[in-house]
Amino acid sequence: MQWLRCGRLRMRRTRRTTRCAIPLFSLIGFLISSCSRNNMDYGPAFASAETRGEVVYERNCSPCHDAQNLQLLKQPPKLAGLFQHPQLPSGAPATDEQVRKTIVNGRGIMPPFEHTLDKQQVDDLLKYLHRL
Repeated sequence: MQWLRCGRLRMRRTRRTTRCAIPLFSLIGFLISSCSRNNMDYGPAFASAETRGEVVYERNCSPCHDAQNLQLLKQPPKLAGLFQHPQLPSGAPATDEQVRKTIVNGRGIMPPFEHTLDKQQVDDLLKYLHRL
């Protein structure tokens, strides 16, 4: 009879524990791998890019850019009409490329979203910002 030591516990090793452990660890691995950013639910795939972009905006941008009375030294700029001006609030040109760079890399107190949003989500967000 074999005994397993797990810290202070001693457990008898049986075929049953081995048979249960393998599927359990496989399930845990699957659940961890399915939590990637690409599996986040940002609306139905058949929804328009602007509709998906609105969901991305509401979940990632609105909590700061639309908030009132944030306890920050500098308030994040409102994004309504962002592309209706020649320049962004930072002074950079109001182009898709510049806004994409700001979203992906962050700027000032804005965190980067390169590990949060994938390319399609950023594209959808840009389309929504043009409409906003």
